[in-house]
Amino acid sequence: MPLALIVLLGLGLRLYRLDSVSFWSDEAFTTHWIHKDLVFLWTRGLELETTPPLYYTLLKFWAWLAGSSDLAIRLFSALASTATIPLVFLLGRAFGRPATGLVAALLFALMPMQVFYAQEARAYALVPLFLATALLGLLRFTRAAMAAERAEGWQGLPLFAGSAVLLIYSHATSVFTVAALDLCCAGLLLASAPGRRALPRLILANLGVAVLSLPQLWAILVQTGRYDLDWIQPPDLVSTLNLANSLLVDPVTPQTAFRLSCILSALVLALLLASLAFLRPNRLAVAYLLGVPALFLVAVIGLSFKSPFVIPRILIWIAVPVCVLAGMALQPPVPRALRAALALTFVACIGVGLYGVYVRTPADKEDWRGLMAELMPQLGPQDIVAIGPGTTILPILHYSGGAFEGTGRQLWRWEPAPRNPDIYLPDTILPPLPVSTEALAAAAHEGRRIRLLLREADWLRNAPAALSAVPPPSSVNRDHARVVLVTW
Repeated sequence: MPLALIVLLGLGLRLYRLDSVSFWSDEAFTTHWIHKDLVFLWTRGLELETTPPLYYTLLKFWAWLAGSSDLAIRLFSALASTATIPLVFLLGRAFGRPATGLVAALLFALMPMQVFYAQEARAYALVPLFLATALLGLLRFTRAAMAAERAEGWQGLPLFAGSAVLLIYSHATSVFTVAALDLCCAGLLLASAPGRRALPRLILANLGVAVLSLPQLWAILVQTGRYDLDWIQPPDLVSTLNLANSLLVDPVTPQTAFRLSCILSALVLALLLASLAFLRPNRLAVAYLLGVPALFLVAVIGLSFKSPFVIPRILIWIAVPVCVLAGMALQPPVPRALRAALALTFVACIGVGLYGVYVRTPADKEDWRGLMAELMPQLGPQDIVAIGPGTTILPILHYSGGAFEGTGRQLWRWEPAPRNPDIYLPDTILPPLPVSTEALAAAAHEGRRIRLLLREADWLRNAPAALSAVPPPSSVNRDHARVVLVTW
Protein backbone atom coordinates (compact mmCIF):
# COMPACT_ATOMS: atom_id res chain seq x y z
CA MET A 1 0.00 0.00 0.00
CA PRO A 2 2.71 2.63 0.81
CA LEU A 3 4.40 1.95 -2.54
CA ALA A 4 1.10 2.31 -4.40
CA LEU A 5 0.54 5.69 -2.72
CA ILE A 6 4.05 6.80 -3.68
CA VAL A 7 3.46 5.77 -7.30
CA LEU A 8 0.15 7.66 -7.35
CA LEU A 9 1.87 10.73 -5.88
CA GLY A 10 4.57 10.53 -8.54
CA LEU A 11 1.98 10.14 -11.29
CA GLY A 12 0.02 13.11 -9.98
CA LEU A 13 3.09 15.34 -9.98
CA ARG A 14 3.91 14.27 -13.53
CA LEU A 15 0.36 14.88 -14.79
CA TYR A 16 -0.12 18.22 -13.04
CA ARG A 17 -0.10 21.01 -15.64
CA LEU A 18 1.25 18.55 -18.21
CA ASP A 19 -0.15 20.60 -21.09
CA SER A 20 0.33 24.05 -19.58
CA VAL A 21 3.25 25.16 -21.76
CA SER A 22 3.87 25.06 -25.49
CA PHE A 23 6.02 22.52 -27.25
CA TRP A 24 9.48 23.98 -27.68
CA SER A 25 11.65 23.32 -30.72
CA ASP A 26 12.87 19.84 -29.73
CA GLU A 27 9.38 18.67 -28.82
CA ALA A 28 8.02 19.96 -32.12
CA PHE A 29 10.75 17.95 -33.81
CA THR A 30 9.48 14.86 -31.97
CA THR A 31 5.99 15.27 -33.44
CA HIS A 32 7.54 15.67 -36.90
CA TRP A 33 9.87 12.66 -36.60
CA ILE A 34 7.27 10.15 -35.40
CA HIS A 35 5.40 10.61 -38.68
CA LYS A 36 8.32 9.06 -40.54
CA ASP A 37 7.93 5.38 -41.42
CA LEU A 38 9.69 2.74 -39.35
CA VAL A 39 12.10 1.75 -42.11
CA PHE A 40 13.32 5.35 -42.35
CA LEU A 41 13.63 5.72 -38.57
CA TRP A 42 15.89 2.68 -38.33
CA THR A 43 17.99 3.34 -41.45
CA ARG A 44 18.54 6.85 -42.78
CA GLY A 45 16.95 8.43 -39.72
CA LEU A 46 19.35 6.56 -37.44
CA GLU A 47 22.27 8.50 -38.94
CA LEU A 48 20.47 11.84 -39.31
CA GLU A 49 18.95 12.20 -35.85
CA THR A 50 21.23 12.26 -32.80
CA THR A 51 18.55 10.78 -30.53
CA PRO A 52 18.32 7.04 -31.28
CA PRO A 53 15.11 5.69 -32.84
CA LEU A 54 13.68 3.61 -29.98
CA TYR A 55 11.83 6.52 -28.36
CA TYR A 56 10.34 7.65 -31.67
CA THR A 57 9.29 4.10 -32.50
CA LEU A 58 7.53 3.58 -29.17
CA LEU A 59 5.95 7.03 -29.35
CA LYS A 60 4.76 6.37 -32.90
CA PHE A 61 2.70 3.41 -31.67
CA TRP A 62 1.60 5.36 -28.60
CA ALA A 63 0.34 8.24 -30.78
CA TRP A 64 -1.58 5.74 -32.89
CA LEU A 65 -3.39 4.62 -29.72
CA ALA A 66 -3.66 7.84 -27.71
CA GLY A 67 -3.60 10.56 -30.38
CA SER A 68 -1.06 13.20 -31.25
CA SER A 69 -2.21 16.16 -29.17
CA ASP A 70 0.42 17.89 -27.04
CA LEU A 71 -1.10 16.27 -23.94
CA ALA A 72 -1.13 12.76 -25.41
CA ILE A 73 2.44 13.00 -26.71
CA ARG A 74 3.78 14.19 -23.34
CA LEU A 75 1.75 11.58 -21.47
CA PHE A 76 4.05 8.84 -22.79
CA SER A 77 7.03 10.36 -20.94
CA ALA A 78 4.96 10.86 -17.79
CA LEU A 79 3.99 7.20 -17.72
CA ALA A 80 7.54 6.00 -18.46
CA SER A 81 8.87 8.08 -15.57
CA THR A 82 6.12 6.83 -13.25
CA ALA A 83 6.94 3.22 -14.17
CA THR A 84 10.48 3.79 -12.88
CA ILE A 85 9.29 4.49 -9.32
CA PRO A 86 8.57 0.86 -8.32
CA LEU A 87 11.85 -0.22 -9.93
CA VAL A 88 13.70 2.23 -7.67
CA PHE A 89 11.87 0.64 -4.75
CA LEU A 90 13.11 -2.80 -5.83
CA LEU A 91 16.67 -1.50 -6.07
CA GLY A 92 16.46 0.16 -2.66
CA ARG A 93 15.14 -3.04 -1.12
CA ALA A 94 17.87 -5.06 -2.85
CA PHE A 95 20.66 -2.84 -1.52
CA GLY A 96 19.08 -2.26 1.89
CA ARG A 97 15.71 -3.24 3.27
CA PRO A 98 12.05 -2.51 2.37
CA ALA A 99 12.09 0.81 4.22
CA THR A 100 15.13 1.84 2.16
CA GLY A 101 13.21 1.03 -1.00
CA LEU A 102 10.21 3.10 0.06
CA VAL A 103 12.34 6.14 0.89
CA ALA A 104 14.25 5.80 -2.39
CA ALA A 105 11.02 5.48 -4.37
CA LEU A 106 9.52 8.52 -2.61
CA LEU A 107 12.59 10.64 -3.39
CA PHE A 108 12.54 9.57 -7.03
CA ALA A 109 8.82 10.33 -7.27
CA LEU A 110 9.45 13.85 -5.92
CA MET A 111 12.73 14.72 -7.66
CA PRO A 112 12.06 17.85 -9.75
CA MET A 113 14.40 16.85 -12.60
CA GLN A 114 12.41 13.65 -13.05
CA VAL A 115 9.13 15.58 -13.05
CA PHE A 116 10.55 18.12 -15.52
CA TYR A 117 11.55 15.54 -18.13
CA ALA A 118 8.44 13.45 -17.47
CA GLN A 119 6.56 16.47 -18.83
CA GLU A 120 8.62 16.78 -21.99
CA ALA A 121 8.12 14.98 -25.30
CA ARG A 122 11.69 13.76 -25.50
CA ALA A 123 13.48 10.48 -24.81
CA TYR A 124 14.99 11.30 -21.41
CA ALA A 125 12.31 9.67 -19.24
CA LEU A 126 13.14 6.29 -20.77
CA VAL A 127 16.76 6.37 -19.62
CA PRO A 128 16.20 5.95 -15.83
CA LEU A 129 13.63 3.25 -16.58
CA PHE A 130 16.04 1.06 -18.55
CA LEU A 131 18.95 1.88 -16.23
CA ALA A 132 16.93 0.57 -13.30
CA THR A 133 16.09 -2.71 -15.06
CA ALA A 134 19.71 -3.10 -16.21
CA LEU A 135 20.97 -2.58 -12.67
CA LEU A 136 18.45 -5.02 -11.23
CA GLY A 137 19.59 -7.68 -13.67
CA LEU A 138 23.29 -7.04 -13.12
CA LEU A 139 22.89 -7.01 -9.34
CA ARG A 140 21.13 -10.37 -9.41
CA PHE A 141 23.80 -11.87 -11.67
CA THR A 142 26.67 -10.51 -9.58
CA ARG A 143 25.29 -11.83 -6.31
CA ALA A 144 24.67 -15.28 -7.76
CA ALA A 145 28.11 -15.41 -9.37
CA MET A 146 29.99 -14.27 -6.26
CA ALA A 147 28.11 -16.83 -4.17
CA ALA A 148 29.28 -19.60 -6.54
CA GLU A 149 25.69 -20.43 -7.50
CA ARG A 150 26.74 -21.72 -10.90
CA ALA A 151 23.31 -23.11 -11.75
CA GLU A 152 21.84 -19.67 -11.33
CA GLY A 153 24.76 -17.82 -12.85
CA TRP A 154 22.84 -16.73 -15.92
CA GLN A 155 19.94 -15.35 -13.89
CA GLY A 156 19.80 -11.60 -14.31
CA LEU A 157 22.08 -11.49 -17.35
CA PRO A 158 19.28 -11.59 -19.96
CA LEU A 159 17.54 -8.74 -18.13
CA PHE A 160 20.76 -6.76 -18.04
CA ALA A 161 21.64 -7.42 -21.68
CA GLY A 162 18.16 -6.56 -22.94
CA SER A 163 18.05 -3.40 -20.85
CA ALA A 164 21.54 -2.40 -22.01
CA VAL A 165 20.43 -2.59 -25.64
CA LEU A 166 17.32 -0.55 -24.84
CA LEU A 167 19.48 2.01 -23.02
CA ILE A 168 21.80 2.45 -26.00
CA TYR A 169 18.86 2.84 -28.38
CA SER A 170 17.25 5.37 -26.01
CA HIS A 171 20.14 7.83 -25.75
CA ALA A 172 23.57 7.83 -27.36
CA THR A 173 25.42 8.66 -24.12
CA SER A 174 24.09 5.43 -22.60
CA VAL A 175 27.04 3.72 -24.27
CA PHE A 176 29.11 5.15 -21.41
CA THR A 177 26.52 4.06 -18.84
CA VAL A 178 26.60 0.47 -20.07
CA ALA A 179 30.41 0.52 -20.16
CA ALA A 180 30.50 1.79 -16.56
CA LEU A 181 28.10 -0.95 -15.44
CA ASP A 182 30.27 -3.58 -17.12
CA LEU A 183 33.52 -2.28 -15.68
CA CYS A 184 32.13 -2.25 -12.16
CA CYS A 185 30.65 -5.72 -12.55
CA ALA A 186 33.91 -7.08 -13.97
CA GLY A 187 35.84 -5.57 -11.07
CA LEU A 188 33.55 -7.28 -8.58
CA LEU A 189 33.80 -10.63 -10.36
CA LEU A 190 37.59 -10.50 -10.57
CA ALA A 191 37.81 -10.09 -6.80
CA SER A 192 36.73 -13.69 -6.09
CA ALA A 193 37.34 -17.12 -7.58
CA PRO A 194 33.63 -17.88 -8.14
CA GLY A 195 33.26 -14.47 -9.74
CA ARG A 196 36.15 -15.09 -12.11
CA ARG A 197 34.44 -18.27 -13.30
CA ALA A 198 31.34 -16.19 -14.14
CA LEU A 199 33.27 -13.55 -16.07
CA PRO A 200 33.02 -15.36 -19.47
CA ARG A 201 29.23 -15.25 -19.17
CA LEU A 202 29.33 -11.49 -18.67
CA ILE A 203 31.62 -11.13 -21.68
CA LEU A 204 29.32 -13.28 -23.81
CA ALA A 205 26.28 -11.24 -22.79
CA ASN A 206 28.09 -8.04 -23.74
CA LEU A 207 29.07 -9.45 -27.11
CA GLY A 208 25.36 -9.88 -27.73
CA VAL A 209 24.73 -6.29 -26.62
CA ALA A 210 27.48 -5.03 -28.93
CA VAL A 211 26.18 -6.94 -31.95
CA LEU A 212 22.61 -5.74 -31.44
CA SER A 213 23.81 -2.18 -30.87
CA LEU A 214 26.14 -1.98 -33.89
CA PRO A 215 23.81 0.22 -35.99
CA GLN A 216 23.56 2.78 -33.19
CA LEU A 217 27.29 2.64 -32.44
CA TRP A 218 27.99 3.35 -36.11
CA ALA A 219 25.52 6.27 -36.06
CA ILE A 220 27.32 7.77 -33.05
CA LEU A 221 30.62 7.69 -34.94
CA VAL A 222 29.04 9.29 -38.01
CA GLN A 223 27.46 12.09 -35.95
CA THR A 224 30.56 12.96 -33.91
CA GLY A 225 31.55 16.60 -34.42
CA ARG A 226 28.55 17.43 -36.61
CA TYR A 227 27.89 21.15 -37.06
CA ASP A 228 24.37 21.09 -35.62
CA LEU A 229 25.87 20.03 -32.26
CA ASP A 230 28.19 23.03 -32.04
CA TRP A 231 25.86 24.80 -29.59
CA ILE A 232 27.27 22.59 -26.80
CA GLN A 233 30.32 24.22 -25.21
CA PRO A 234 33.31 22.49 -23.57
CA PRO A 235 32.91 22.00 -19.81
CA ASP A 236 33.82 24.85 -17.48
CA LEU A 237 33.30 25.39 -13.76
CA VAL A 238 29.77 26.80 -14.08
CA SER A 239 28.52 24.13 -16.47
CA THR A 240 30.05 21.39 -14.32
CA LEU A 241 28.37 22.73 -11.18
CA ASN A 242 25.10 22.91 -13.08
CA LEU A 243 25.27 19.18 -13.70
CA ALA A 244 24.68 18.67 -9.98
CA ASN A 245 22.28 21.61 -9.74
CA SER A 246 20.01 20.24 -12.46
CA LEU A 247 20.09 16.73 -11.02
CA LEU A 248 19.37 17.66 -7.41
CA VAL A 249 17.37 20.90 -7.75
CA ASP A 250 15.88 21.25 -11.24
CA PRO A 251 16.98 22.19 -14.78
CA VAL A 252 15.48 25.72 -14.75
CA THR A 253 16.23 27.31 -11.36
CA PRO A 254 20.06 27.37 -11.75
CA GLN A 255 19.69 29.77 -14.68
CA THR A 256 18.32 32.50 -12.41
CA ALA A 257 19.30 31.31 -8.90
CA PHE A 258 22.69 29.75 -9.51
CA ARG A 259 24.14 30.44 -6.07
CA LEU A 260 21.14 29.02 -4.21
CA SER A 261 21.18 25.93 -6.44
CA CYS A 262 24.88 25.39 -5.78
CA ILE A 263 24.41 25.66 -2.02
CA LEU A 264 21.55 23.16 -1.99
CA SER A 265 23.20 20.60 -4.27
CA ALA A 266 26.53 20.90 -2.41
CA LEU A 267 24.77 20.31 0.91
CA VAL A 268 23.05 17.18 -0.39
CA LEU A 269 26.29 15.75 -1.76
CA ALA A 270 28.26 16.62 1.39
CA LEU A 271 25.66 15.05 3.69
CA LEU A 272 25.47 11.92 1.54
CA LEU A 273 29.25 11.56 1.66
CA ALA A 274 29.25 12.09 5.43
CA SER A 275 26.64 9.34 5.77
CA LEU A 276 28.90 6.81 4.05
CA ALA A 277 31.20 6.73 7.07
CA PHE A 278 28.32 5.33 9.14
CA LEU A 279 26.71 3.19 6.44
CA ARG A 280 29.89 1.37 5.48
CA PRO A 281 28.27 0.09 2.27
CA ASN A 282 29.31 -3.29 0.91
CA ARG A 283 31.28 -3.77 -2.29
CA LEU A 284 28.17 -4.10 -4.43
CA ALA A 285 26.76 -0.79 -3.20
CA VAL A 286 30.09 1.00 -3.64
CA ALA A 287 30.55 -0.36 -7.15
CA TYR A 288 27.05 0.14 -8.51
CA LEU A 289 25.80 3.18 -6.59
CA LEU A 290 29.06 5.16 -6.51
CA GLY A 291 31.38 3.61 -9.06
CA VAL A 292 29.02 3.58 -12.05
CA PRO A 293 28.06 7.29 -11.83
CA ALA A 294 31.69 8.25 -11.14
CA LEU A 295 33.02 6.37 -14.18
CA PHE A 296 30.29 7.84 -16.37
CA LEU A 297 31.03 11.40 -15.25
CA VAL A 298 34.78 11.03 -15.74
CA ALA A 299 34.24 9.66 -19.25
CA VAL A 300 31.68 12.17 -20.53
CA ILE A 301 33.29 15.25 -18.97
CA GLY A 302 36.76 14.21 -20.10
CA LEU A 303 35.70 13.48 -23.68
CA SER A 304 33.69 16.70 -23.84
CA PHE A 305 36.88 18.74 -23.68
CA LYS A 306 37.68 17.34 -27.13
CA SER A 307 34.19 17.02 -28.64
CA PRO A 308 31.61 18.72 -26.35
CA PHE A 309 28.42 16.79 -25.68
CA VAL A 310 27.91 16.82 -21.91
CA ILE A 311 24.74 18.67 -20.85
CA PRO A 312 22.79 18.28 -17.58
CA ARG A 313 19.92 16.25 -19.03
CA ILE A 314 22.14 13.25 -19.87
CA LEU A 315 22.65 12.77 -16.12
CA ILE A 316 18.96 12.05 -15.54
CA TRP A 317 19.59 8.35 -14.80
CA ILE A 318 22.03 9.16 -11.97
CA ALA A 319 18.96 10.01 -9.88
CA VAL A 320 18.38 6.25 -9.52
CA PRO A 321 21.61 5.45 -7.60
CA VAL A 322 21.41 8.80 -5.77
CA CYS A 323 17.91 8.01 -4.49
CA VAL A 324 18.95 4.52 -3.40
CA LEU A 325 21.97 5.93 -1.56
CA ALA A 326 19.77 8.56 0.05
CA GLY A 327 17.28 5.87 1.05
CA MET A 328 20.12 4.08 2.83
CA ALA A 329 21.46 7.30 4.38
CA LEU A 330 18.06 8.20 5.84
CA GLN A 331 18.00 4.95 7.86
CA PRO A 332 19.98 3.85 10.93
CA PRO A 333 22.90 3.44 11.66
CA VAL A 334 23.33 6.98 10.32
CA PRO A 335 22.98 9.35 13.32
CA ARG A 336 19.60 11.00 13.73
CA ALA A 337 20.99 14.53 13.43
CA LEU A 338 22.69 13.72 10.14
CA ARG A 339 19.55 12.05 8.83
CA ALA A 340 17.47 15.07 9.82
CA ALA A 341 19.87 17.47 8.10
CA LEU A 342 19.84 15.37 4.92
CA ALA A 343 16.05 15.10 4.95
CA LEU A 344 15.62 18.86 5.40
CA THR A 345 18.07 19.56 2.60
CA PHE A 346 16.17 17.23 0.28
CA VAL A 347 12.92 18.96 1.25
CA ALA A 348 14.50 22.31 0.33
CA CYS A 349 15.79 20.97 -3.00
CA ILE A 350 12.40 19.47 -3.84
CA GLY A 351 10.51 22.61 -2.83
CA VAL A 352 12.74 24.97 -4.80
CA GLY A 353 12.89 22.53 -7.71
CA LEU A 354 9.15 21.95 -8.01
CA TYR A 355 8.64 25.71 -7.92
CA GLY A 356 11.06 25.84 -10.83
CA VAL A 357 9.20 23.11 -12.71
CA TYR A 358 5.72 24.55 -12.28
CA VAL A 359 6.35 28.30 -12.05
CA ARG A 360 9.67 29.16 -13.70
CA THR A 361 9.34 26.75 -16.64
CA PRO A 362 6.46 28.58 -18.41
CA ALA A 363 8.71 31.65 -18.64
CA ASP A 364 11.65 29.58 -19.85
CA LYS A 365 10.15 27.46 -22.65
CA GLU A 366 9.49 28.81 -26.14
CA ASP A 367 5.82 29.81 -26.34
CA TRP A 368 5.21 28.97 -30.00
CA ARG A 369 1.66 27.96 -29.17
CA GLY A 370 0.80 31.42 -27.86
CA LEU A 371 2.65 33.29 -30.60
CA MET A 372 1.06 31.34 -33.44
CA ALA A 373 -2.40 31.63 -31.86
CA GLU A 374 -1.94 35.40 -31.94
CA LEU A 375 -0.41 35.54 -35.42
CA MET A 376 -2.57 33.21 -37.50
CA PRO A 377 -5.84 35.22 -37.38
CA GLN A 378 -3.89 38.33 -38.48
CA LEU A 379 -1.96 36.66 -41.30
CA GLY A 380 -2.95 37.85 -44.78
CA PRO A 381 -2.51 35.85 -48.00
CA GLN A 382 0.12 38.31 -49.29
CA ASP A 383 2.10 38.53 -46.05
CA ILE A 384 5.68 37.30 -46.21
CA VAL A 385 6.44 34.78 -43.45
CA ALA A 386 10.17 34.39 -42.73
CA ILE A 387 12.00 32.30 -40.14
CA GLY A 388 15.15 33.38 -38.32
CA PRO A 389 18.49 31.87 -39.37
CA GLY A 390 18.84 29.84 -36.16
CA THR A 391 15.17 28.97 -35.70
CA THR A 392 13.62 25.66 -36.66
CA ILE A 393 10.48 25.77 -38.76
CA LEU A 394 8.91 22.76 -37.02
CA PRO A 395 7.10 24.43 -34.06
CA ILE A 396 5.76 27.06 -36.46
CA LEU A 397 4.28 24.33 -38.64
CA HIS A 398 3.02 22.42 -35.59
CA TYR A 399 0.91 25.35 -34.39
CA SER A 400 -0.11 26.82 -37.77
CA GLY A 401 -3.07 24.50 -38.26
CA GLY A 402 -1.80 23.26 -41.63
CA ALA A 403 -1.68 26.75 -43.16
CA PHE A 404 1.72 26.11 -44.76
CA GLU A 405 1.53 22.37 -45.47
CA GLY A 406 0.27 21.18 -48.84
CA THR A 407 -0.96 24.67 -49.69
CA GLY A 408 1.86 25.83 -51.95
CA ARG A 409 2.46 28.89 -49.78
CA GLN A 410 6.10 29.93 -49.84
CA LEU A 411 8.03 30.39 -46.62
CA TRP A 412 11.30 32.28 -46.38
CA ARG A 413 14.51 31.84 -44.41
CA TRP A 414 16.09 35.11 -43.32
CA GLU A 415 19.84 34.91 -43.87
CA PRO A 416 21.66 38.02 -42.65
CA ALA A 417 24.85 35.95 -42.95
CA PRO A 418 25.76 32.60 -44.56
CA ARG A 419 24.39 29.59 -42.67
CA ASN A 420 24.47 25.81 -42.81
CA PRO A 421 21.62 24.10 -44.70
CA ASP A 422 18.56 22.74 -42.91
CA ILE A 423 18.80 19.05 -42.05
CA TYR A 424 15.17 18.47 -41.10
CA LEU A 425 12.48 19.74 -43.48
CA PRO A 426 9.03 18.18 -43.92
CA ASP A 427 8.21 17.11 -47.45
CA THR A 428 4.74 18.65 -47.09
CA ILE A 429 6.00 22.22 -47.53
CA LEU A 430 7.93 24.15 -50.13
CA PRO A 431 11.53 24.46 -48.88
CA PRO A 432 12.03 27.95 -47.40
CA LEU A 433 13.86 30.25 -49.80
CA PRO A 434 16.76 32.37 -48.52
CA VAL A 435 16.08 36.08 -48.22
CA SER A 436 18.43 38.89 -47.19
CA THR A 437 17.72 41.76 -44.82
CA GLU A 438 17.75 44.15 -47.78
CA ALA A 439 15.19 42.07 -49.66
CA LEU A 440 12.86 42.01 -46.66
CA ALA A 441 13.18 45.76 -46.24
CA ALA A 442 12.56 46.31 -49.97
CA ALA A 443 9.40 44.20 -49.83
CA ALA A 444 8.22 46.20 -46.83
CA HIS A 445 8.93 49.42 -48.72
CA GLU A 446 6.69 48.15 -51.52
CA GLY A 447 3.83 47.69 -49.07
CA ARG A 448 4.16 43.98 -48.28
CA ARG A 449 3.71 43.04 -44.65
CA ILE A 450 6.63 41.01 -43.28
CA ARG A 451 6.36 38.53 -40.39
CA LEU A 452 9.73 37.35 -39.10
CA LEU A 453 9.61 34.63 -36.42
CA LEU A 454 12.63 33.80 -34.27
CA ARG A 455 13.70 32.07 -31.11
CA GLU A 456 14.78 34.64 -28.51
CA ALA A 457 18.44 33.57 -28.70
CA ASP A 458 18.29 33.83 -32.49
CA TRP A 459 16.91 37.37 -32.23
CA LEU A 460 19.57 38.47 -29.75
CA ARG A 461 22.30 37.28 -32.12
CA ASN A 462 20.81 38.91 -35.22
CA ALA A 463 18.86 41.92 -33.93
CA PRO A 464 21.42 44.50 -35.15
CA ALA A 465 21.00 43.30 -38.75
CA ALA A 466 17.20 43.65 -38.58
CA LEU A 467 17.14 46.95 -36.69
CA SER A 468 19.57 48.55 -39.15
CA ALA A 469 17.30 47.80 -42.13
CA VAL A 470 15.76 50.70 -44.07
CA PRO A 471 12.94 50.92 -43.25
CA PRO A 472 13.42 49.38 -39.79
CA PRO A 473 10.84 46.97 -38.33
CA SER A 474 7.60 48.61 -37.26
CA SER A 475 7.29 46.36 -34.20
CA VAL A 476 9.19 43.75 -32.21
CA ASN A 477 6.77 41.56 -30.24
CA ARG A 478 8.41 39.82 -27.26
CA ASP A 479 5.21 39.15 -25.33
CA HIS A 480 5.63 35.37 -25.55
CA ALA A 481 8.31 33.45 -23.67
CA ARG A 482 11.57 32.88 -25.55
CA VAL A 483 10.15 33.74 -29.00
CA VAL A 484 10.04 36.98 -30.99
CA LEU A 485 7.80 38.26 -33.80
CA VAL A 486 9.31 41.07 -35.88
CA THR A 487 6.97 42.95 -38.21
CA TRP A 488 7.55 45.38 -41.06
